[in-house]
Amino acid sequence: MAEEKKTSSVIETIGDVITAIILVFSVIFTALTLSSANSENGLPNIAGYSLFSVQSDSMEPVFYTGDLLVIKEYQGEELNSGDIISFRTIEQGQYIINTHRIVECHDIGGIKTYTTRGDNTPANDQTDVVASEIVGVYAYKANQKNGVDDGTRVKGVGKIIDIVKGTGESGEKWTWTLNEGTENERRLNLSFLLFIIVPLALIFLLQIYKFIKALNESKAEKAKAEILENGELSEELKKKAIEEYLAKQAAEAKDAEKPAEETSGDAPADAENKDEN
Repeated sequence: MAEEKKTSSVIETIGDVITAIILVFSVIFTALTLSSANSENGLPNIAGYSLFSVQSDSMEPVFYTGDLLVIKEYQGEELNSGDIISFRTIEQGQYIINTHRIVECHDIGGIKTYTTRGDNTPANDQTDVVASEIVGVYAYKANQKNGVDDGTRVKGVGKIIDIVKGTGESGEKWTWTLNEGTENERRLNLSFLLFIIVPLALIFLLQIYKFIKALNESKAEKAKAEILENGELSEELKKKAIEEYLAKQAAEAKDAEKPAEETSGDAPADAENKDEN
């Protein structure tokens, strides 16, 4: 019995931990989604920092595909060759965010432009970047230590976020296109349904089950207490009933003795009457 309770307790603890993880992840993801929706760059911005998922291997080994980068919002500060920046660009007709290193800085008539290139690519990017296209800064060369950039990244987490959001190469596998090739074409993000909506729904149902279970257990404990209380009361009533029964028996026995005494007391008088006759 003790082992069963211990096993049940362990299972409940594991369930609570999983529930907490899902809730925390859901809250964070929801906050990031709302933040990105209100951002001009389409990236979540929290306290001046944005999160960016790496989509290519152009900057290996500084960071890798699927890593989550934390980039500092660009406020117009001076940039130098060697800094790593994130900027808006268009590739194959699509608007994307690139994160590459500045290899050259230019100042033409007071307008600054930057030539960029990925550390893992042989050629510079086709077009220079202007200040208005810069989203944020991943690392400054001036802050390098032993030639290593000090940018913040989390390995592999970017891929998870892409899957949940249905974006990037990883997320594309979890999307379903409706009315493809028509004016009403739209994409359905199955991953958000599977990894956010369904788990939250299951957690909600689990909490309802726990509430009902606790309510039933409370009713059972209350009923048990009433039974015990009534049981004790019954014992007292039984004892009292026995005492009353014994008292009644004693009274009846006493009443039964009284006629016999009265009869024996009248007998001599009758005898005297007979003698007189």
